[in-house]
Amino acid sequence: MGLQNFTVKESVSPYHKAVVATTSAQAESRAIYVKVAGDYTLTINGADISFAGLLKGHIYPLAITKSSSANVILLY
Repeated sequence: MGLQNFTVKESVSPYHKAVVATTSAQAESRAIYVKVAGDYTLTINGADISFAGLLKGHIYPLAITKSSSANVILLY
């Protein structure tokens, strides 16, 4: 993820924005929320990585830019 500058609002709150993931490149997230349990391909640092068995309702600290499904929510 590298060094990133955050505003005070972004620094003191766990997450301040949520966006539905798409198959197109988006701004890098701070974490993801999974709406439906399943297997997803997530893009991390430009590489597509398959994740099996992600659980519904969980927040994962993954900085992603794309997802294979709209069942993944990007948290900023």
